[in-house]
Amino acid sequence: MIRGRAASGWANRYIALIEWFIPAAMKQDRQASNRARMFLISHSIGPVLGNAVPLTVLAFSPTPRFDAMVLVVFVTSFWVFPFLLRRGLRYDLLVLSSVVNLNFVILWSCYFYGGVSSPTLSWLLIIPILSLFYIGGDRELRSALLSISAGAFAVFLAVYIWLPPPPMAMPDYARLGLGIVSTAAALCYVATMAIYYARLFDAGIALEAEVRRRQDKTDALRAAVAAADRAGAAKSEFLARMSHELRTPLTAVIGYSQILREEAVEANDPQLRADVELIHEAGTYLLRLVNMILDLSKLEAGRIQLNMQPCALAALVHRAVDARRALLEQHGNSVVMEFDAPPDSLLVDGLRLQQVLESLLENAARHTQSGTIVVRTQAAVLGNDRAVAISVSDTGTGVDPELLPTLFETFTTTRDAADSRYGGTGLSLAIAHRLCRAMGGAIAVDSTWASGATFTVHLPVESRAEGGMDPELTPTRRAA
Repeated sequence: MIRGRAASGWANRYIALIEWFIPAAMKQDRQASNRARMFLISHSIGPVLGNAVPLTVLAFSPTPRFDAMVLVVFVTSFWVFPFLLRRGLRYDLLVLSSVVNLNFVILWSCYFYGGVSSPTLSWLLIIPILSLFYIGGDRELRSALLSISAGAFAVFLAVYIWLPPPPMAMPDYARLGLGIVSTAAALCYVATMAIYYARLFDAGIALEAEVRRRQDKTDALRAAVAAADRAGAAKSEFLARMSHELRTPLTAVIGYSQILREEAVEANDPQLRADVELIHEAGTYLLRLVNMILDLSKLEAGRIQLNMQPCALAALVHRAVDARRALLEQHGNSVVMEFDAPPDSLLVDGLRLQQVLESLLENAARHTQSGTIVVRTQAAVLGNDRAVAISVSDTGTGVDPELLPTLFETFTTTRDAADSRYGGTGLSLAIAHRLCRAMGGAIAVDSTWASGATFTVHLPVESRAEGGMDPELTPTRRAA
């Protein structure tokens, strides 16, 4: 077990060393990094196995041999290539130089150690294998490498024929030992490369399987999204139809409640008048809910129609405040309006902007008791465009930090929790947010828990709305 851990540790350190030699530019390309690893592994292990041949010759020779010394130098020179790769030299030039050197050392050993019957001749089979490992599918480089190998072998044959090599001057047992060592080293070298290549091949198969699995998941997700879109469209269509169906009887209820209220006033019947007021308020509230549902269905379907026209900002703010003044002052709140040099007018849908402001004012009134609600307008910048900022600040309870992430969303768990605590459906803020986006703007909220909240609407002076959503605009939220 201890030996296994030691071997694993050495293997990890060796892999880390190989990774260190790979340039950063090659690591960004998966295929290039795999070829570089193969190149580095062969050039780190190759000299160890390759030097077994000249060292065997020197061991069996009574005197130092010049041919073996030359072979040791050129085989050992393969260790220089990883450092050249690390320094950023071109990979293709290093491959060509390495193959030239490999041809030289193999043919040099064949020339001096038996010629065409040399025990080192088997190393010639390694050249095309390494060439394919190094270059992958690069056809131009492959042709160059094959040309180098063919030219080197032609030169070897010519020299071997016209200038016969000197005799080996080694006993038969030494030649046999050289053959065994050379063949074993070549087998080890090829086996090492084959094992690494097999690992790459298995990794490629695993990657393809993972790609297919993710593709299947992607297809299933697309199908689910398409089904959800169809369900959403059906829901929006249903909400739109039901809203129209509900509006007619609700309008009748509100109308008859107004008639009954007038009759109760004329009859001087306080109890009847109070009951009719409840009916009228409930009908009005239901009609507002129906209108919000209809707006929501249009916004979700992207069919909201905007009437973009120049609008007097101060007059619009006054109309929104007057429309909700009774609600604002219901709990002893005071209303303050401040106009800090905003643009005189802006290009918006006036009715929709008033709807947004009324929703913010209603939200402030619901959460503030005997406090102050400030409506402020001022010049601002939205992106690179001139804009106006309309803020509604209150001194009420503020917004719970846990609710901020879903404050402008609909039909979420936290949204429902907020609604049950504070009352209301939670749709008004979501619709206000979507209307602002449809007009090219956004809503931001700045809240300190138990100290009030400020909702700010940013809208461009020159509208960039196209009657639909701008997906790049999202609300900003911050809790102190």
